[in-house]
This record gives sequence, structure tokens and C-alpha cells, in this order.
Amino acid sequence: MEFWRYYRVIRRRRWLILLGTLAAVLMVVYWNYTTPTMYIGKTTLMEPKGQTQDGVPLFQSQMMGTMLDPQLQLSNLGNIATSQKVLSNAAQSLAELGLKMDPEDILAATSVHPERDTNILAIEVTLPDEQEAKVAADAIATEFKKTYDELNNQALKDSRNFIEGQINSTRNAMVKAQDALRRYKEQNGVVEINQQLADSVQNLYLAQTNANQAQINHEAAASRAMKAATELAKLPESQIAGTSISRNPIWERLSESLTDLETKKAAMLNGVPGQPRRGPNHPEVVALQAQINDVKDQLSKTKSDYIASTQQAKNPVWQTAYGNWFQAKVEDVATGAQAAAAENVIKKMKSEMSQLPAKEAELAKLQVDLKAATDTYSLMKSKLDEAKIRENQGSSEVALRTIDPAHVTEAHNNGLLKLALALVLAPLMGIGVAFLLHYTDNTVKTAADAEKLLGLPVLTAIPGSKAHSLPRQHCPEIMDVAYQMLTSNLWVATQNQADNGIVMVSAEPDAGRSVNASNLAVALAREGAKVILVDADLRKPTQHLIFGVDNKVGLTNVLSGGATLEDALALTRVQGLLLIPAGPVPDNPVKLLRSPEMKEFVDQVKEFADFVVFDTPAGVTFPDPVLVASQVGSAVVVHSAGRVPRGSEAELRQRLESIGVRLIGAVLNKVRREDSSSFFHYHRSYEGVVMPQLTSGKKAIKSGPRDQA
Repeated sequence: MEFWRYYRVIRRRRWLILLGTLAAVLMVVYWNYTTPTMYIGKTTLMEPKGQTQDGVPLFQSQMMGTMLDPQLQLSNLGNIATSQKVLSNAAQSLAELGLKMDPEDILAATSVHPERDTNILAIEVTLPDEQEAKVAADAIATEFKKTYDELNNQALKDSRNFIEGQINSTRNAMVKAQDALRRYKEQNGVVEINQQLADSVQNLYLAQTNANQAQINHEAAASRAMKAATELAKLPESQIAGTSISRNPIWERLSESLTDLETKKAAMLNGVPGQPRRGPNHPEVVALQAQINDVKDQLSKTKSDYIASTQQAKNPVWQTAYGNWFQAKVEDVATGAQAAAAENVIKKMKSEMSQLPAKEAELAKLQVDLKAATDTYSLMKSKLDEAKIRENQGSSEVALRTIDPAHVTEAHNNGLLKLALALVLAPLMGIGVAFLLHYTDNTVKTAADAEKLLGLPVLTAIPGSKAHSLPRQHCPEIMDVAYQMLTSNLWVATQNQADNGIVMVSAEPDAGRSVNASNLAVALAREGAKVILVDADLRKPTQHLIFGVDNKVGLTNVLSGGATLEDALALTRVQGLLLIPAGPVPDNPVKLLRSPEMKEFVDQVKEFADFVVFDTPAGVTFPDPVLVASQVGSAVVVHSAGRVPRGSEAELRQRLESIGVRLIGAVLNKVRREDSSSFFHYHRSYEGVVMPQLTSGKKAIKSGPRDQA
């Protein structure tokens, strides 16, 4: 049973599914046809392993360092390759070559792929021109290598610049010491230094040399510590390792409240069984809209999600920077202590030398200063040479190496794969849309829907068909079968009832009420019954048009006393069926339908036939159906499938039941084949089988004055 229900849904929306699939396939074909061929310019770079510590190691602890995770390092390299600086420089280089591309365009066309578990990085540029893709890949790789070289060799350059600054000051100190010694000798002549003074001079020289070395180390360590502290201040100490997002319960309650209010508003505007339809300006609808606006305002100010919890973790970059700062700080303190100790030794030795003769002591002091300055200058020169060597060596060691120069390959369009996916996914999406429309569609489609809406048993379901009028057209066999079902159910419902009159009513216009009244009369007549069809629709009569008879004399003439019943009866081409047309449209149909003449007419016409079928106008618009049904006593409700319930059906039923009209059942008109199991099985098993009809030799009506004449 579930499969049958799903089949009906898919069959009903089959054109939507087919058209959606066709549209998707055509879009894919158009996309494949119009998309230009793309080319991928690819170059592969490798980062050298085992990089040395940045800068010139002025002391041993600078040799120690930390290693980054290889995958994290490659990820960082990928970010550098797509940075604004690299792309801007690449755009400038391409512009010089005649290719005008913005950095944003280059970024959109560039992708960087680190090779897992390696130190290899692939740069790909996808462009519609083969040569441009190759040139762009080369330009990005070149600028990336330049930027990478600048970032890695900056510390070496800073170290060399620091030593160059120091060597100038030590050279000036050496020249100053030479001048001071020369002037002292010129002023005082050559002064002889005994062995004791020579030893004191030698010791002071060594102490001065050690102090200078310690001071250099201290300044280098202080510079490193200051730079590390600056970098550390820019980094956050911790970072969010993970977050837990939860749905805001207040937002959920507001959403549920908004859904309920919107549902109530739709029910008021469209109408539901037991509740009349209300207009948009009805006070209750206006008040409900105010509540909806208030809930929407609260909903717009409320976040749908909130962070339930966060997990903090130490920033690995900060930890590395902190380790470097701590190491530099330790060296700073240690070398500062060494420099202070060396200064103390120098002060002590100078105090001892102050006890010597003045000229010898001054000469010794000048010689010590000159030798210390000379040795310090020599030391700084050697450090500068070492820095230059390490800078040149570092540039070659840390430079990115090109494994594969830029080469171009054609990008795969995957046209067949896209087409296959469209053929598979488009029908599935169409089926999903079909079920979405089905479950959001509240129109009456099946007999079960009609029984639930009307509260009446459905006597038959009439299929929708272009040929639907039995008196005028050659209708499909299923149409005859549907009306045979109706006549059989009416026979069962009225066999114990003395009343043979049936009023065809409907709540809304265009439900097929007049056509069903004429078709029911024809079906009853074909089964051998004497049938009179009365067109009681005095608003917009149509039965005379259906049967092709004159409408000059009809029901209005009989009720107004201008004609007799026999004068109003008109023969039809259907044996056993007579028609009483509506006649000229009166100014006040209500006055005629509730007159005593109408009651007398109904009683009289019932005596002439086995069944009398009355056609009436729409019940929600005019009171005519209620007036006619009150005179006749029984009614059949006609409802059209595919309509949204608006509450008019319940209103009509309430009015009919309030005056004691017997509602025999309902006829569901214009039903789709896929919405009726009886239609499905008939078309599958019985369509095309010849169904001979029995003819009746009985007279259509009882003998009356017209026949006697």
C-alpha cells in the first residue's frame, strides 16, 4: 500500500521530474560545450631540510634550536605562496611581460598542494591560455622563492649589520689608543718598564681582552633577547583548540511559535472544516499578524547558535618564540655577569698599578689600552668575515630548489562524469521536489481526502477527461464505468426511500455540478429508468445548451403560471430522459424557488419519473440550492479534485443539514488517474473490453396530458 501511494506521487509529478532532468542535462551539456579548455601550469619546489639556526653563533648555546612539524611547515609555505606580497609582485612581473592580471585573479587561478610526508610543494595555475598558464606559474614560483629567501636570511643580515656597526666603534677605539700612546711618548720620551711592570701590563691586557669579549657577547645576547621579546609580544599565548556549538533553545521556541502562528493565519485565510474563511483585514487576522511580527522581531535579535564550550591550548608558535626568548635572556644574564666580573678584575689590577711610579703606570695603561683595542678590532674583523661566509652559505642552504620547471597540461573537464551525475542526481532531486510538493499540498486529490473534508461517503470518483459530457461527446469507457458506480450507489441508497428526487449541489462554482447532473440523468436513463432532468439553475442555466434544446419555455414559466408542466418538458436524444430547461432568467429567482408553486411542481414531477435530477447554482454564492433541496428532500454534493479547501464545503453542509436535507453522499469530480486505484486497475485490466448495454422498452415517463394529446 505504501508503494502504491509513492507511485501515485511520482506519477502525478512525472512531468516535473522529466522536465527537471532534461533541464539539468541540457545545462550540463551547455556548460561542457561553452566552457573553454583550461590549462594547468605546474611547477614543483622543494624546501631544504636541516636548516641551521638563524644568525651568527656568537656563543655555543645559539647552536640549539627547535624543529617545526614538516606538515605545518609546508602549510605555512603554502600560505606564503598565496600571500598578498607574493601575488602583487607576481602581478607586477606579469604586467611587465604583457599579461595584465590582478592579484585577486591570480589567487583565484592558483592552488598550492603540499605533498604529504615530503618537503615538496606544487604550485598550479589554471588559465584558458596555455602559454599564460606556464608564464604565470613561473612568475609566482620566482616571487615565492624571493620572498622565502628574504624571510630566512633576514636574521643573517641583521647579525652582519650588527657586527659591522661594532667593528667601526672598535676601530675608532684602536686609533684613539694609538694616538694617545704616541702623544705620551712624544711628551715624556721613552720610559723603561721593569719586569714587574711588564707582568702587570700583560695581566691587565689579558683582563681587558676578556672584558671586551664578554661585553661583545653581552650586547649580542641583549639584542637577541630584545628582538625575541618583540616577536613574543605580537603572538597570542593560547589559541582555541576546539569549540562546541549548540542550538539556542530560545531561538527554537521562537521558531516553533512562529510556525504555529503562521499555520493559524493560513487556516484563517484559507478556511478549514468547522471554521469559516476570514479576510486579511479581519480583526482576528490582524491581531495574529501583530503577534507574528513581534515574534519575527524577537527572532531577528536572537542568535540561532551559541558556543557551549571552548577548549584552549598553548599556541605552538608562541611556545617556540618563548623558548627562543628564554634562551636569549639566559645568555643575556650570563654574559652580563661575565662582563661585570671582568670589569671588577680590571679595576683591581688598575688599583695595583696605581701604586707604581706615575710615568711608568701611565705608559703601562696606554699600552694595555692599545693592545686591547687592537685585539678587539682583530676579533671583530674575524667575526665579520665569519658572518659574511655564513650569510652566503645560508642563502644557498635555505633557498627553495626548483625540482620541475613550469610545464603545462590540459585540465580534465570531466564532461561525461558530470553528465552521468546529472542523469542520476536530477531525477532524485525531482522526486524529492515531487514529495515536497505532495506533502505541502493540501488540495483534495483522492476519495479519502474528499470524505475527510465533506464528512460524506464518496459515491463515485469521476476521472478528468477532455471528453466528459455523455449527452454531447463520445466519452472514454472509464467515464461510463464511473457513472455506473454512481447509479448503483444511488439505487442502494434510495431503494428503501419513497423520495426519488436528487438535487446536485456544490459549494463553489466550476465544480462540474451541471455536467454531473446531465451525465447522471443520462446514465440512469441508459439503465432503463424514467428520468426527468430539471435545470433549477436560474442564475446561469446550461442544461439546454448541453442537450441542444430551446430555452424559451421552462421552469420559470411553470412557476410563474405562464406554462404547464407538459409544456415545459422537452424531448432529448437519450431514450427515457426528458429535460425541463430553466426558461427565461427571472429578476428574483429566490421568490420563485420558495413559492408554493415550486412545492407543487416538485410533487408533480416526481410522479412522472423514477428519478428526478435537479441542477442548481453554487451554494456558497446563492441560497438557491438550499431552497431547492428543502423542497426535494435529498441532495448529492459535487466537489472538484485539485482544489484547496476554503471552508465553503462545511458551510454548505451545515446549511443543508440545518433544514433537514438528506445528504446521500458526494461525487468527486476531475480525479487524476494516478489518484484512484480503481482507475489504475481498470486501465490495466479492463480497458478495451466491449461492454454491451441493455436497452429498455419502457416509456420514459408516465402517461400524461401531453402524451394523450
